[in-house]
Amino acid sequence: MWGEYKQSTQKAVYCQDLVRLTQQGYTIVCTDYRLASQSVFPACIHDCKAVIRFLKANAAVFHIDPQRIGVLGNSAGAHLAAMVALSSDHPELEGEVGGNLEQSSSLKAACLFYTPADLEQSLRDAVAALNGPDRDLSSTEIENIGDDRDRFIPALIVGYTGKGRSLQSLEEVMERNDPSDPDWRYIELTRRCSPIHYASANNPPVCLLHGGNDRVVPLSQSLRLYQALIDAGADATFVSYSLGGHGPSLGPGVDRFAYQFLMDRL
Repeated sequence: MWGEYKQSTQKAVYCQDLVRLTQQGYTIVCTDYRLASQSVFPACIHDCKAVIRFLKANAAVFHIDPQRIGVLGNSAGAHLAAMVALSSDHPELEGEVGGNLEQSSSLKAACLFYTPADLEQSLRDAVAALNGPDRDLSSTEIENIGDDRDRFIPALIVGYTGKGRSLQSLEEVMERNDPSDPDWRYIELTRRCSPIHYASANNPPVCLLHGGNDRVVPLSQSLRLYQALIDAGADATFVSYSLGGHGPSLGPGVDRFAYQFLMDRL
C-alpha cells in the first residue's frame, strides 16, 4: 500500500541486521514492487517472483548459489515473502514481469514476521470491526489510506472500489458463495493472494513469528497458516512473543532466531 525499498524508516530494522551477514558470505537483496495504487494484486507478487528468477538467471554475476535463496519479510513484506515461498509450483502466479521464465521462483527457506495469511478472514474481521455505517469505497482512498484504521485494505488491494461497493458488500459476495455473481472475481483474487491456500508438503521450511499484542495483523493469522502448514505435512516453525506488537521488531532474541533459522537452512 505504501513505502518503497529506499525508505529510511523501518527498513533498517531487519535490513541492517541482515546486511551484517555479508561478512559471513551472504548476499542480501532488498526488493521493490508495485504498490496497490500502481497496480492491484497480483502485480506485486509477480514482481517479487521476478526478482527470484532474475537472481537465479544472474547467479554467476552476483556470485550466489541459485539453490540457496531464502526470504524474510515483515507485515505486507511477509505476505509477499509467503506467497513467493509457498506458491512456486503455481505457474499462474508467476506473471511475465522481468522475463527469465525458464527459471523457477522456488526458495530454500522463509521467515515471516506477523504475516497476513488468510485475506478472506481479514475481510470478515474488517467488517466485524466496522465503526459506524459502512460506505462506498473510491479509488482515491488507496492513495490516502494512512494507517488504515478503517481496515479498507482487504477490498482496496484487489481493486474493489466504486459506487455500491463497500467492505460489507464484498463480504456479502463472499458469503453467498455464488461464482455467477459478477463480483465473484474479487473473491477469487482474494483467495489466490492468500498464502494459506498454498500450504503443501512441498513448501520450503517456513518460520512464522508473531507478537501476541499485535493490533494490526491478529496473531490468529499466523496461527491459521501454521496449522495449515502442519496439516499439509510441511516443515513449519512458530515463534510468538506474548508482549510483541506489530513490530517494527519483536525484540533482539526473536529477531536473532529468525536470522539463525535462515542461516541453518541456507
